[in-house]
Amino acid sequence: MSTAQIREKLHQLINNADERFIKMVYALAKEYQKDDFELSSEHQKILDERLASYKNDPDSGSDWDQVKRRIETQL
Repeated sequence: MSTAQIREKLHQLINNADERFIKMVYALAKEYQKDDFELSSEHQKILDERLASYKNDPDSGSDWDQVKRRIETQL
């Protein structure tokens, strides 16, 4: 489904929706538009360390298939 088709379907849903649905969609849209998100200094430090580790050895990580297998063996 194209973006234009999705947009049209959303318009139809909103036009026929009850008050609860309208408020839910509005709250979701408001949160999505926020761009004032900031990482804490602790989280930024963790990300910086992980990026440095990756740059030092980009092949040290696991690909998705390896990660998936590890998770599946633990279930």
